[in-house]
Amino acid sequence: MMWKSKKISSRNYKLKAWLRRGPPTQMQKYMEKYHELQRILNTLLVISVISCTAPISILRSCRSRAHYLLHLVWMTFWYGFFISASYWEFTRITLQKVSLDRYLNAVESAIYVIHIASILLLTLQWRNRISHVLEDIVKSDMERGYSLDCNRSRRFIRFQLLLIWTFTCLAISVDFWSKKCDKIRAALSITSFVMPNIISGLSFAQYYVLLREIAWRQEKVTECLERELFLSPLPRKAEIQKFRLQHAELTHFTRLVNRSYQYSILLLFVGCFLNFNLVLFLAYQGVENPGQTDWPNGIYMLLWLAMHMGKVISILYFNQKVLGEHSRCLIVLNEAPNPHNDLQETINHFILQLNTDVRQHVVAGVISLDLKFLTTVSLKLTNLYILAVVFYQSGYLNRDVDRFSSYQRYLGHYLTDSTAEYLKRLVDRFSSNLHQNLGTKYFFDFF
Repeated sequence: MMWKSKKISSRNYKLKAWLRRGPPTQMQKYMEKYHELQRILNTLLVISVISCTAPISILRSCRSRAHYLLHLVWMTFWYGFFISASYWEFTRITLQKVSLDRYLNAVESAIYVIHIASILLLTLQWRNRISHVLEDIVKSDMERGYSLDCNRSRRFIRFQLLLIWTFTCLAISVDFWSKKCDKIRAALSITSFVMPNIISGLSFAQYYVLLREIAWRQEKVTECLERELFLSPLPRKAEIQKFRLQHAELTHFTRLVNRSYQYSILLLFVGCFLNFNLVLFLAYQGVENPGQTDWPNGIYMLLWLAMHMGKVISILYFNQKVLGEHSRCLIVLNEAPNPHNDLQETINHFILQLNTDVRQHVVAGVISLDLKFLTTVSLKLTNLYILAVVFYQSGYLNRDVDRFSSYQRYLGHYLTDSTAEYLKRLVDRFSSNLHQNLGTKYFFDFF
């Protein structure tokens, strides 16, 4: 089991051995840099621990078993409260809606339930490893001679927290407006839809910080490599080899970060996919029936769309930034002056390493995290929107209870036949009704 004390202590022994090998001041420098990193991240880490998106062991003074059990109780209580609120919101609000937005809202709520569960599981999984990640970052920076830009990092974290705070205030205000100041309905809606997005926003803020720091360190590696190849009178093989290993470590760390967040990213993309189509569908309804337009709900959905798209674009942007530094390093190696044969072999190994695709920017085995992914998503959004319009025009989503009962009787009549005959007649009737309203072409093209 990954939380056994033997594994933790052996890792601590390695760190202490590394510190003892250095000069007497190395331990002092290490502690100074570690506390500096903790001060930079302190606000984000405290908020993340309270919101259950980071384990409490990330705080240096809260690593006892009592703190862990207290945090576990808090996570269990919070998730149970969230599940209960989602159930009551579904039965009291979502089921009262009509047309396609009822089904999409139900699916979106289910995605939030799964998404929050995945974030909590990720928090538990990293409870004994997250502190070692910070220690390894400080150790690596000391070995390479990097100095953190504290003000720049603090500004970035404050900006991310400001975005989350702005969304929270706007979402709560618009939610009360759309629910006509009904406190119970608004409270259920805020707990079921606003709170999960705040939690995921804080979780992804940590993800952005990690990718941003990876890109910054890759930039430093490329700059050192460029100086060694172009400014040094005699490039050293050992230095090129050191830069190659540093780049390999950063690539491996990028892969681990994306693998850790892969299910959160996948669920976010699915939620954004559904939300975008819901907004398009509501806009279509508003154009077709201007007198029945629900402006508060429309503004609420636009706010949701902006929030989802902001997260998706941010994920793709920071991954693209890492890919950009990867490509820049490859360009520097290809443009290097002709070295001697011994150095050329090391450069060739470096180029081969950069050209090898280790799928560090692929999550869940299907999503490639680069800006080209937006083109693929836009095509799928168009297909699903057309399918939604087909169902809306066909009237299947607006049937009343009596019509639904008639379909139940219709199905019950054919349940006495053979399975093949029943399926054949059911598909024939569904296809003929669709064809009478708008045709089946778009429905079958979607699949």
